[in-house]
Amino acid sequence: MSDPQFRSLINLRQLEVLRAVMRYRTTIGAAEELGMSQPAVSNAIKLTESKLGIALFDRVSNRLVPTADAQLLMADAEPLFLVHEAVQRKAWDLRTGRAGVLRIHTTSELSQYLIPPVLALFMADHPDVQVTIEAMRMEPLLEGVESGSADLGIAMKPPVRPSLTREVLVEAEMMCISPKGDVLAGLPVLTPFDLRGRRVVGPPPVSPLGAMIAQAFERSSHHYHPDIEARFANIVSPLVARGLGIGFVDEMTAHQSTEPAFDVHRFRPRIAIPVCGLFVRDKPRARLAQAFITHALQYMQSRIARSDDKEDTA
Repeated sequence: MSDPQFRSLINLRQLEVLRAVMRYRTTIGAAEELGMSQPAVSNAIKLTESKLGIALFDRVSNRLVPTADAQLLMADAEPLFLVHEAVQRKAWDLRTGRAGVLRIHTTSELSQYLIPPVLALFMADHPDVQVTIEAMRMEPLLEGVESGSADLGIAMKPPVRPSLTREVLVEAEMMCISPKGDVLAGLPVLTPFDLRGRRVVGPPPVSPLGAMIAQAFERSSHHYHPDIEARFANIVSPLVARGLGIGFVDEMTAHQSTEPAFDVHRFRPRIAIPVCGLFVRDKPRARLAQAFITHALQYMQSRIARSDDKEDTA
């Protein structure tokens, strides 16, 4: 096996030529399949026969009939072609982004209400990709993207990091939700004034989204002090559905069900929540990560309905 002459008796290309000639029984047919000239195919067969020291074909009435030795050789070679074809398919999949690994870091509520529908769209185009999704708080999410543990991050209003670039997928709104049958159910828009004396469920004021709500309350000369603090919107919504108060959630969470157990209201003053894809700055984006972000952008821009009363800042 270590003899160089033994290793160089025949290579994969010569086996491809041999296989094609055996299939078509002519050098012309083999040449058309392989994209070679007819003389090149003839020379390849002659060279292989010379190296092996055996005849591979008998010439019968202008046809090339494989010898028993050629048939034995190809019987052992056929598994090589199956492996080669599989490698070729995998290489093509990698080139076109249909295979590989995609690692996503996101927040809890987005992992529940955004990632699944976008992933369904993504997997329809990339069925063989292995996907890893981690739901976490903002700080470890950012650190994961920075370190390369994740190919991309998806978060609502992520803080600015010099090492990261943010791509805004959509600008959502902060919404209010109330239990079914609540006295506020008929109001399409709620303000801090409407929430006076009501139990409020929402993110803590020290959190990024909670701080935005607190600023909106201050603009209306009110104070935001949630009675039940819940950092993630997917925790707020079931609490409100249980009748535990009026909740603050993002627009995606508010509209995640066609028949929710709560009523949805716009909140004024308007609070814009940018939903962003996060990548490492000055580093080429992974092809699969960009494909996922493209699907997320298309999904969110079609999903988030813009109101007709943006001028309303009451």
